[in-house]
Amino acid sequence: MRDCGIARDLLPLYQEGMLSADSVEFLEEHLRTCPACRAEREKLAAEPLPPEEKTETAPELESVRRKLRRQRRRTAALAVCLALALAAALFARLTERHYFPEPKGVISVVSEPGSGGEVLRFAGNVTGAEVSYQKAEGGGSAVFLSVWWTEWDRLFGNTLSEMPAPAGSTVYFSPNNGTDDILLWGQDQAPGGGVISLPRLALAYYAALALAALAVLGILALALRKRKCGPWLRRAALVPAVYLLGELLVLGVNTVSYSLARDFALILVTALFLYPALLLADELWAERRRRALPEAL
Repeated sequence: MRDCGIARDLLPLYQEGMLSADSVEFLEEHLRTCPACRAEREKLAAEPLPPEEKTETAPELESVRRKLRRQRRRTAALAVCLALALAAALFARLTERHYFPEPKGVISVVSEPGSGGEVLRFAGNVTGAEVSYQKAEGGGSAVFLSVWWTEWDRLFGNTLSEMPAPAGSTVYFSPNNGTDDILLWGQDQAPGGGVISLPRLALAYYAALALAALAVLGILALALRKRKCGPWLRRAALVPAVYLLGELLVLGVNTVSYSLARDFALILVTALFLYPALLLADELWAERRRRALPEAL
């Protein structure tokens, strides 16, 4: 009986060919004389072997490596695009123009010796100025002068000390805050008051159009998501979405502008970096969902 116990303990190893020569000799000699152990051996032989674990072949491993490398490149590109978009938005905020509300203590008119002309001298905290011309009543031109400072210029110590006095029969100082412009010299075009430099409202219209386009394209992309055009509609919907995000990052919730060309250009630059970032994020999310689907099944 003791030999039978030892033999039955050795049978699984014998079945898998893992016994030493001496152990095999002992077991086979015992099996020739023990019907019960022979029956146990036949029972083990009839049982199916456990399935071998599937190992990935070299091509499969290379495919996994390629997918991981592609995912790392996409993640890195996503980070770069987001960083550039945020850098553009930060630059827009730092270069935002803060207009002076009145000319007192900011501007002085002095004669230029030898030239007979006049120049505008600015206080030390002025970093920029702009002149625009409009046709005045009775001929000549009305000149509107805007003066500002920016965080960017103050950070790097940039200042505007003087500029030639604008040529015009009437010159106004524009505070660009919704209040009346202030006459610096010349004939007042509205003696009773009411000369105001109005902001540009185009960005509000652009935002409304982008919001409408986003709604239409979003609904179409959702309704046709299982069609071939679904992915293209989703990518198209990202265009108005990135414009709205760009406008929000550059201007916040304010949609009026006294420097339309500058603001619109910075919005487009920010949106230009946001678009590939959202495309990459969409691709990474889709890849993650594809990987999770077999695991769920």
